Amino acid sequence: MTRRVVVTGLGLVTPLGNDVQAVWERLLAGEGGVTPPLRHGADLPPTRAIGEITPEVIEQLRSRFPDLDGAEDPRTLFAHAAAHDALDMAGLTPGEHDRAGVILGAGPGANRIEDVDRCLREDGSFDAVAFGRGIDQLQPESLIRHGAELPAARIAGAFGIGGPVHAVTTACSASNQALGMAYRSIRRGETDWVVSGGSDSQVNPLGLVFFVLLGASATVDEDDPASACKPFDRKRSGLIMGEGAGIAILEAEEHALARGATILAEVAGYGASLDAFRTTAPPPDGRGAAEAMQYALDDGDVPAGEVDFVNAHGTGTKRNDPAEIRAIRTVLGPQADEVAVSSSKGALGHLLSAAAGVAFCCCVQAVREDAVPPTANLQEPDRACDVDLVLDAGRRKVVRTALNNSFAFGGQNACVVVRKYAAGGEA
Repeated sequence: MTRRVVVTGLGLVTPLGNDVQAVWERLLAGEGGVTPPLRHGADLPPTRAIGEITPEVIEQLRSRFPDLDGAEDPRTLFAHAAAHDALDMAGLTPGEHDRAGVILGAGPGANRIEDVDRCLREDGSFDAVAFGRGIDQLQPESLIRHGAELPAARIAGAFGIGGPVHAVTTACSASNQALGMAYRSIRRGETDWVVSGGSDSQVNPLGLVFFVLLGASATVDEDDPASACKPFDRKRSGLIMGEGAGIAILEAEEHALARGATILAEVAGYGASLDAFRTTAPPPDGRGAAEAMQYALDDGDVPAGEVDFVNAHGTGTKRNDPAEIRAIRTVLGPQADEVAVSSSKGALGHLLSAAAGVAFCCCVQAVREDAVPPTANLQEPDRACDVDLVLDAGRRKVVRTALNNSFAFGGQNACVVVRKYAAGGEA
C-alpha cells in the first residue's frame, strides 16, 4: 500500500514563544531568542548565550499540565505541550487510537541533580569532581525518569495512542529521522496518523559544557549574546545551544479528508545517509548530506527544479556551513542559484534532537504562506557559501517545495521534503 502523507497539525515550544503563528512571524521579522543564561545563573554555565525557554514559561507549562508525571524533565514537558497543541490544531482528541503512533526524536535526558549548589566552586563554575563524589545525592530513579523514550511514551499514554511508539536518538538528525519513520509507516498502511518531530533540553551544567569541550561553541560577546551564532557568515565562530520542541501530526490523506481535517502541506519524500567520515566533522565536499537530499527527492519523485527553499542545517560552525552549501549545489545544480536558503539556528540556537522538528514546522509554514525567513545575524556571507542566502528580514516568495536538512555528529544525515498540498495528486 502506498498512500499520500499530509500534515494536519503543528506545535512548538521555542525560545521565541510557543504559538506556531507567532513564532513564525517573529522568525520572518528576523528576531532572535538567544539570551544570557537564565535558569542556572549568569556565572554557572560554561557559555554565556543560550536559546533558552524562560523560567516563567516553564512554570506556565507546568501549571498547564499539573498531572504530567516527570514534569521535572523539561524535554518531556516541552514535547507534551507541543504535541497537545499539534493534536488540537489537527482536531484529534484523546481516545482509543490503535492505528496511531508516536515517533519522536529525543535527547538522552540529564540525570536529576538534587543539589547543584554543592557542585559550585567559589567563582561559580561547575566542579565535576565534587559532583562525582556526591553520587549518592542523585535521584535513584534518574535513568528511568529521563529515558529517551519518556516524551513519546507520555504523549501516547495521555492521548490513548496504542500503535507504534519509538524514540529516535540520532542527535541533531533525530527529528527528521523520526518524521521519516512516521512518513513511511503511514505510506505503508501501518498507521493512519502519527505524532512526530522531536524535543530536547540539555540546558544544565553538564549538557552545556559538551559543545564547549568539542570546540564547537560560538565565541560570545557578553554585551550582545543574541548575535553569537552567525550561520554562513564570514565571521561565524560556532553554534549556540538551545532547547524546545517541534511536533507535527502526519496523517494519511484519505483519513484526514474523511474526518474533514484542514490539510496544511504534504510530506513528499525522505532520505537518510551516513558520512562514515569523522565523528564531529562532515566531509568537505558534503557528499553524505548530498546523498540524503538526493534520496529524499528521489523517494518522492520530486524534480530538483521544483525546490524553492532549503531550510538548512546551518549551525554556524566553520566546517558544516560550506559543506552543506556544496551539498545543495551538488543536488540542485544550476537551479541552486534560484533557491532561497536560510537557517533558524541564529535565532533559536541549536535545539539538538528538536532542531529538525522545529525546522519542519517552518517548512510547512513556508509552503503555506509563500514566505522564507532570514538567517539571523548573517551580515557578511562567506564566499564559500555562494547561494541565495536570505538576509535581514523574511522574503515573500512562492514556495512549491521545501527541503528540511539535518546533519548530526557521527555523520547521520536526514532530509525531509515538504510541498504544497494539491488535492487529487498522485502519491
